[in-house]
Amino acid sequence: MSLIAALLLMSGTTFAIDPAYKPVKDQLAPARAGKIQCHEPDTEARTCRIMTWFSEGDGGRVQARQLTALADSPSLAAELRIGLTREGAALCGVVNESYMAGFRIVSGREPYAPADNKRYAILYRDAMVATLWNRKACSYAFTRPDDAMQLEVGTVDGEFAGELMASYIWIDPGAGYRLKARPQL
Repeated sequence: MSLIAALLLMSGTTFAIDPAYKPVKDQLAPARAGKIQCHEPDTEARTCRIMTWFSEGDGGRVQARQLTALADSPSLAAELRIGLTREGAALCGVVNESYMAGFRIVSGREPYAPADNKRYAILYRDAMVATLWNRKACSYAFTRPDDAMQLEVGTVDGEFAGELMASYIWIDPGAGYRLKARPQL
């Protein structure tokens, strides 16, 4: 048994993270209150690398629209519209053809030029195929008392996936936040 699997078995759904973090009981409560999830926030600059809007449907179904900043000049983002399911405390989905059907590259609020969109879609798909294709990914939310920053921890096919860990805050739609890409190396 791998060390990570052993840690998961010993820790339940705590993933052996800092004990100050506690599972979020209802991770979509802020979305129902109209808030947007802002990953990798810079609160001074009012920027997010990823912004996600959630809406809930029947039977534990959740719709997500996610924008991930790819470049700032020109302004390019990967837009993904996906269906997820609630599974206990987790939100889960499978990366497959249905998942990719909700993907496009946007510039500002408009779709990017179709020829380039295909190129970016192919690069994105290749990255997804290499790591997640037809695999079940789930995210769990954790928070610390009196801290607006939350921690997202992910699993792939039930195993901890450290590369899916991220920090985020919930923001009001009118708070003036915008997307900002990671600096180029």
